[in-house]
Amino acid sequence: MFTLKINSRSSLLISGFVFFLLPIFGHAAPLTLSTINFSSPNSDKLQIQIELSGKAIAPKVFKTDNPARVVLDFVDVKNGLSKKIYPINQGPALNAYVIEADGRIRLILNLLESMPYEIKTEGNKVLLTFTANSTITKTTDIKPPLSKLSNTESTKAANVKVAEYIPEQAISGFDFKRGDKSEGRILISLANPNTVVNSKKENGKVVINFLNTQLINGLAKRLDVSEFATPVKFIDTISEKQETTLTVTTVNELYDYSVFQSDGLLTIEFRTMTDEEKEKQEKSHAKYTGNRLSLNFQNIEVRNIIAILAEFTGQNMIAGDDVSGTITLKLDDVPWDEALDFIMMSKELGKYQSGNVTLISPIDKIKNYTEKQQKMEDVVEKSDALVTEYIKINFAKAESFKNLLNGSDTGAFGSCGANDGNNSSNSSASPNSTSTLNDNKDGAPLNNQTPSEKKAKFEENHILSTRGSVVVDSRTNVLIVKDTAKKLEEVKKLIYQLDVPVKQVMIESRIVIADDSFPRNLGIKFGVGSKGVIGTNPNLSIGGAVGDVATKDVLKDSLFDLGAKGIGATPIGALGMTLAKGADYVLNLEVQALQSDGRGESIANPRVMTMDHCTAHIQQGVQIPYTVGGTTITSANTQFKDALLSLNVTPQITPTGAVLMNLIIKKDKENSSISVNGNIAIDKRELQTSVLVEDGETIVLGGVYEDDDSLVKNKIPFFSDLPLIGVLFTNSAKIKKKKELLIFVTPKIVKDNHQATQ
Repeated sequence: MFTLKINSRSSLLISGFVFFLLPIFGHAAPLTLSTINFSSPNSDKLQIQIELSGKAIAPKVFKTDNPARVVLDFVDVKNGLSKKIYPINQGPALNAYVIEADGRIRLILNLLESMPYEIKTEGNKVLLTFTANSTITKTTDIKPPLSKLSNTESTKAANVKVAEYIPEQAISGFDFKRGDKSEGRILISLANPNTVVNSKKENGKVVINFLNTQLINGLAKRLDVSEFATPVKFIDTISEKQETTLTVTTVNELYDYSVFQSDGLLTIEFRTMTDEEKEKQEKSHAKYTGNRLSLNFQNIEVRNIIAILAEFTGQNMIAGDDVSGTITLKLDDVPWDEALDFIMMSKELGKYQSGNVTLISPIDKIKNYTEKQQKMEDVVEKSDALVTEYIKINFAKAESFKNLLNGSDTGAFGSCGANDGNNSSNSSASPNSTSTLNDNKDGAPLNNQTPSEKKAKFEENHILSTRGSVVVDSRTNVLIVKDTAKKLEEVKKLIYQLDVPVKQVMIESRIVIADDSFPRNLGIKFGVGSKGVIGTNPNLSIGGAVGDVATKDVLKDSLFDLGAKGIGATPIGALGMTLAKGADYVLNLEVQALQSDGRGESIANPRVMTMDHCTAHIQQGVQIPYTVGGTTITSANTQFKDALLSLNVTPQITPTGAVLMNLIIKKDKENSSISVNGNIAIDKRELQTSVLVEDGETIVLGGVYEDDDSLVKNKIPFFSDLPLIGVLFTNSAKIKKKKELLIFVTPKIVKDNHQATQ
């Protein structure tokens, strides 16, 4: 007879198990879009069948006329299709494009032109049917070009074949392809290879004109090619008065394009510019800022063109006596200062500007005049009286500004530009003094240079003049600067720009270590006893009264024990039963099961605040002693190993407000389960990386996942191999361990009071 007893804890476990199953069976599996089929029941209809994995739900539908499209949105549906683009080329439909994002699937049908349609659901299918307009006849045999075209090299330019006469100069088809390096290529098929083509930039777009060229019916449309990830976004084609115009709209202005032709195929290629080309373009735009003008002259006097530019700009320009000769030029919509530079370059002229007056003369004369002017300024500077200024430094160490004024890199004098040494004793730096700093461009110390090289380097790097000097009062953090009045004004402007509060950053890191262990042990314990006369043997006696043998005593003195003892914990449940009971023996069986489920999570949260470009370090942990050496002659030494939680970071705030960080994060822990000669091991976890993070955002820097499964079986030979009952003579222990390490970081820029008030 078996009796099942359920205590309060068991009922809680069972109810929890039932609630655990509810979310599994309470929700149906999400639908999957499995197939798309196209069919034409008759010449006037096109039907598109969309098959789902379950009962179909009517999608959201909308359409656009330019370009002609029908769009279907399936919410909470997964994509089970093998590709994204499906060519149709039947009736009004060109192709189908499938996109999956944000838990939904969007099916885009590109059409030759807008058509009436009907949509309905039947079982697990969604049926979309197009019906031809009455105006459409079969007098023209049209194979429409693709408005969403493949980006593979095998895709050929789509041609439009019309039954009617094709003009001698016409565009018979065009295609779009994506190159290996993300170039956008527009391929245009010309009926006549001698077609005149002009291209130009206009209002940020590229306009291609085809003179005396017609456009075959069906090609006048807008193509959206933004999904190809090239510089090209839209292609618009129109035809008016025997002239066809193709307008290309780009994603941005950082592109370059080229036009080339091979026989009847015209190719227009757009490519994204490199970083160097972008920088060069930006510099050229910044260099010339004058008003734009157009000039067209033949054999005009250079002096006259200078007068024209002076009249146009309203500036004062003087042409020297040596300016002569004529020039032929044609400039369209260029800045006037760029035009002047090219004119001077062609005639080897230079300019010297003072205030609002510009002198134009041969380069040699301008150079000689500049050198004389510099010598005069040097003489005046040397004759000027020296003035002493006391400048208070508010947000930095005055020593770092002293190094800067003397032409040294402040980074060489300690972290964050602060001086870690005692350099305040040097009142000034002269061109004849020696230094071991690698201040020259070649990396050689100054004391290996000649006196003339030292002087040239001194004048190049130093902000102070050769007569100037600077000392620091570290007690009040004041610079005492002595130099000419002109130089002192430059020094004060420099300090005003640099002596500002440095932004601070709070860096917070989280180190999460998650453990999930699931050990299980199952075993059998047999006991055999016999009733007999009480004597010296508790289980078998000769003589005396016959008594019962307690089951627990039989189990205590069992013949063999394959019980669940390996886990080292009290079994959660045990089941005992009597297999057989005779007059002289008792055979008992105990089935034990031990199962423990352990989950743990360890979170370390080091955080530190530091200034922009300054390294910060924080650590916490323990030093573990271990013994080194020790023989019969020498004594053992005790040393220490660090088991630390540490964060080392150097932040840099970018102009956009993001934070660039160089990080070293460590999480060490002593491991007492591993030891050698009494010295325990240390589990080390370390991450070194550089990362760019937006202010206040949290990102995962990295992680490690470990999965350890083990199975140990103990069994009795022969008996464990018996069918059906062999399991009674087997003990098994199964352990699953999972560990996961995740490291997060969050930088936060600390807003100072000045910024807060603004």
